[in-house]
Amino acid sequence: MVSRLIHPRMMEQLERDFFPQLCALKQPVKTQSSTGKEIVNYEVRPGYEALPCRVAPASGGERRGERFTHLDATHAIALPGQFQDVTEEWIAVVDEQKYEILLVGKDAEGVMTHLDARIAR
Repeated sequence: MVSRLIHPRMMEQLERDFFPQLCALKQPVKTQSSTGKEIVNYEVRPGYEALPCRVAPASGGERRGERFTHLDATHAIALPGQFQDVTEEWIAVVDEQKYEILLVGKDAEGVMTHLDARIAR
């Protein structure tokens, strides 16, 4: 028998202090213009408007090109719960800041989702 390391009620208690921010997860909705060009808009999925979250400070490194070097910084967004349908095409909005989702990770306990993201430009 497998036992859980994190009790589900513990996450409820942590939510007040550990997840002080709110996140909206937006999925892409693709349409076409009159000229046939693809247009991508993002809409909040119902129920994903105000999810408790915590955004960690940026971390990362440098990416070197032939003529330049630029910072490749990412943020980690932690969400309580499992969001199986979220993919790297989605965006997250926290405190009016948009983040491009680079990687969606789920913990082994099935109680949290981690998003590696970067600030959308």
